[in-house]
Amino acid sequence: MDIKEDTLLLETSPTAAPQPLLPLLAPSPLAPFTNSTSPKLSGLCTLNFAAVKSMMAVTSIDCVAPFAEYLANVMCCPQLETTLVILIGQSSKHSNMLALNGSLAKHCLSDFQQLLVSQGANDTLQQICSLHRENLTEGSCPVKDVHEFESTVDSSSLLDTCGKIDLVNECCEETCGNAITEAAKKLALKAYDISNMDGPHVLSDHTTRVNDCKRIVHRWMASKLEPAGAKHVLRGLSNCKNNKGDNFIQILFHNNLGFLIA
Repeated sequence: MDIKEDTLLLETSPTAAPQPLLPLLAPSPLAPFTNSTSPKLSGLCTLNFAAVKSMMAVTSIDCVAPFAEYLANVMCCPQLETTLVILIGQSSKHSNMLALNGSLAKHCLSDFQQLLVSQGANDTLQQICSLHRENLTEGSCPVKDVHEFESTVDSSSLLDTCGKIDLVNECCEETCGNAITEAAKKLALKAYDISNMDGPHVLSDHTTRVNDCKRIVHRWMASKLEPAGAKHVLRGLSNCKNNKGDNFIQILFHNNLGFLIA
């Protein structure tokens, strides 16, 4: 009897050190919202999506399906628009064009949304963010070629001013924003005969044209900066614009220090 007990003890005793207990990892909180389907791409878009791969991953989270509509103005749409600007800017390094034609813009916008949806983004982003294929074209801006752009504006000064920005100072002084506006005005003027710039309709058209040219300026800047740096600048400019328009923040100065109060 004693022999059997000893044998049993030998058989059941561990032959090696016990393995540590590994806890099960909890699933990602976004797991229920992710979409594992493969995107259906047109195969006709020439934009370099790989250049903004990490930004698109962030965009898909900022525009995640259940919350995109509620976070539209705060997170989703600004991030979406910035990613598109940088995508076209980075692609212009090879195409030398800061805008797409209408047909190509249609395919690229569709592919852009398909890629985001495949990573969990809402499938109605075009409606939520009022995004149209015209957002990828030059609009009414007369300049879209990189070489023409750089021969029209003081590109080195623009890059010096906007290459890096301090968000608090920029929201107060708008140094970079003003430089972008001046560059856009120079681009817009190429569409006119200066001697015939009279009348309210010309002024109205000019305002629209300048706004379209600002988009071209943003894309050019995005082509000269690394994607992360371009995102910092463009999102900063967007935040300053939104905050100023909504009176959401006040910039106060006291003892030469800037305080950002929400």
